[in-house]
Amino acid sequence: MQLSDRMMELDQSLTIHNEGEWSKTVSTYSAFNSGGVETEVGEFLYGLLRMIKPDYVLETGTHKGIGASFIGMALKDNFKGILETVEYIPEIHKEAVERIHTMGLDAYVKCYLMDVKDLPVQHNYQVVLLDTEPQTRFAEFLKFYPYVDEGGYIFIHDLGRELQQKEIPGLGWGWPFGKLPDEIRDLMRTGKIHPFYFNTPRGISGFYKSHPLDYKYEL
Repeated sequence: MQLSDRMMELDQSLTIHNEGEWSKTVSTYSAFNSGGVETEVGEFLYGLLRMIKPDYVLETGTHKGIGASFIGMALKDNFKGILETVEYIPEIHKEAVERIHTMGLDAYVKCYLMDVKDLPVQHNYQVVLLDTEPQTRFAEFLKFYPYVDEGGYIFIHDLGRELQQKEIPGLGWGWPFGKLPDEIRDLMRTGKIHPFYFNTPRGISGFYKSHPLDYKYEL
């Protein structure tokens, strides 16, 4: 049984859609709604977490709990780990909390109703997924980067391989994310993080935080 089918069996309010439905196109990808991760991205995150078996995962922008459900199912299947996920809109937070409960993930997913800027950091994370408002995600990256373990990962959803560093006619430079901060550029330039990209319909960019034991090579 595919993971998305397991989710729909647990939460019968979920309906799978063609991802292109919202742009009036036909896509080879699917999604549960227009705001969460694509199901293929959710399945990727599930597989990654099943492989690396993290103790702590952070998600900003819970929305309706789709990404949190994929992540929570991985942690439950690992028999370990906690996801902390943050949403600032009360009615959406409530829907996500109900979904997490319906799926039996309460022991693995902690939902917080607050602005991400106010979230206290109490420990390090092995994986971070940034999925709030686009214009806040680079600032969130810089806030949480020091608390990501070496060898850990940060993902930014909705961000393609070009990091949106281009002029959008009528909208400006780098819309809607804004300019990539020099601090992130410096981390890439010095090899402290290594970016990689998946060209999904909504885009997802990953950043691997270097570990001292990583394989060394000379150019």
